[in-house]
Amino acid sequence: MEGHLATLASTEFHQGCAVCGTHFPVDIPTEIVAAARSRNLVVFAGAGISTEAPGLFPETFYEEIEARLRDEPSGDPFPTVMQEFEYANGRRELIRTLTERIDYISTFRSLQNRTTAFHQELATIAQLDAIFTTNWDDFFERFAGARPFVLDEDFAFFDTPGRRVMKVHGSISNLSTIVATTNDYARREADLRESIMGAKLREFLSTKTLLFVGYSLSDSDFLSVYRSVIERMGAFRAPGFVVTPLDTGSAKELGLTHLKTDGGHFLHLLKSQLEQVGEHVPDERLERAAWVHPLLIAAHSASESMLEDANSFGCFTQSYQDGLLAALGRVGLLRPSGTYSEPRAVEGIVHSYSHLFEKAVGLRRYFDASYIEGYLIGTRSLLLDDDDFFKIPIVQTFSSPTWRARTRDPHLDADSPWWIASPTATLRDYLATARTQESAIAWLADNAISAAGRARRTPGLSTQNRELLASLRPGQVPQHTEFLDGI
Repeated sequence: MEGHLATLASTEFHQGCAVCGTHFPVDIPTEIVAAARSRNLVVFAGAGISTEAPGLFPETFYEEIEARLRDEPSGDPFPTVMQEFEYANGRRELIRTLTERIDYISTFRSLQNRTTAFHQELATIAQLDAIFTTNWDDFFERFAGARPFVLDEDFAFFDTPGRRVMKVHGSISNLSTIVATTNDYARREADLRESIMGAKLREFLSTKTLLFVGYSLSDSDFLSVYRSVIERMGAFRAPGFVVTPLDTGSAKELGLTHLKTDGGHFLHLLKSQLEQVGEHVPDERLERAAWVHPLLIAAHSASESMLEDANSFGCFTQSYQDGLLAALGRVGLLRPSGTYSEPRAVEGIVHSYSHLFEKAVGLRRYFDASYIEGYLIGTRSLLLDDDDFFKIPIVQTFSSPTWRARTRDPHLDADSPWWIASPTATLRDYLATARTQESAIAWLADNAISAAGRARRTPGLSTQNRELLASLRPGQVPQHTEFLDGI
């Protein structure tokens, strides 16, 4: 199953293709890879990677507004046309037209996927945690897990963990902040000289490696700030790059290197580079976690029948599967944030749960230990190839040395997973055997009873299983919550 997962951004270049016709091959500069690895690469995103990408709408927002003003195009700058429309129709109508266009995208899945291909590709690059954008839409927030910074007051929380997006031209989520007309631009340019947003922008432009994507490099407020940085920093300024499939003459003038390809495709290529140096969890493994999650839900339901047989220690399998489901479900929920896309972050979670598992066994809190082990294994599955992934046990097998060792070493569970060396009751076997609900129940019961035979060597497991069963009311099944009290 593992391998190349086709996405809008990963498809090869084919001339004339509406989706991949701009996916030109390009070499990723080593400076960009190094900057990404050190979290010093900052994205500056323009409308070309969002609502104004070619081919999304029959006409651009600029063309739509101008068509409502006159029969023939004027060639006037964007802010001038927006200002003229506001004078003729009012501010409310301008904002209404803008929001209607952005809202329309979310009513068609294919249109939304094409519009947000860049955002979804960026989502799983954990190292890209700071974005500046002149776009009004909320796609970075919705599809890349970014926290928006729009007003100066927001920057009081700038150190809050997570990805951040600085909305230089305001946000659709705060309509009064939108910058569109010449009057708006004049106010914003003046504001950027004094505001915290402007100071933060100058700081990043001066100290970080900048990646401009979907951007015309012509917005007056940006140019006034960036040119002042060029003048002050001179040859000492950080390198900058502009990614666009279009030819751009202003890149060299601004001291930027032009990389000719589509923005989303560029990010896909960057992820490949990060994978090669061991600093990116392949997106395919996140998709694999999502794919197997409903299969585990079905197994969890089938495992309820084991509670009728005290010899199967079914309470612990229920808790173990709760842990697996919690881990894999969280992977899916946090996919947009990139939380599980950095191997070191995944390893940190695994090691913390290994220590919790050791502690729970030491306290003879076996129901908790089963849940923790499931969570540990589910999280660690992101670091495994397909062959090892499908060796994951689907029932609680009590095979880890930690269950019986006098001196427990949590690093054995984290760094040398026991189920790879001695697979038993594996996910692969379950998928191969459990063709119907009845056969699934029989297979799970047989393997759980076999595992319980080993478990009886661990003092207290049988007693705790009986106590858990006795505490249930008719129709209830044991379920472990997402919380661990006192461990």
